[in-house]
Amino acid sequence: MTKQSLSAPARRSRRTGFGLAMAASAAALVMFAASPALASPLFVGGSRGITPETAIQGAFDDAQITAQSMGYFGACTVVGEPQIFETFTDPYFGHVFFAEVSLTCER
Repeated sequence: MTKQSLSAPARRSRRTGFGLAMAASAAALVMFAASPALASPLFVGGSRGITPETAIQGAFDDAQITAQSMGYFGACTVVGEPQIFETFTDPYFGHVFFAEVSLTCER
């Protein structure tokens, strides 16, 4: 093999790697610019209730109040799905639901 034939594949892989890195950077930049979660911090609220609906509403209110305490008084958007946990061994209520909700809010 000659010296030229060894360097050609290395040159191609370097070019390919650079191209892939640039494509990944461009994709990350687009996702960064278009992400609604970057408009504000992520606020997480938690609550308990005797039904899943009351636990979710309480968690939403908790996250919204936290956002308002930091100056985000605009409309809030739920990020992801509310997390619901059920227990039968709560010392005060027995059967109870716990919920966690993540929000982003506008200023």
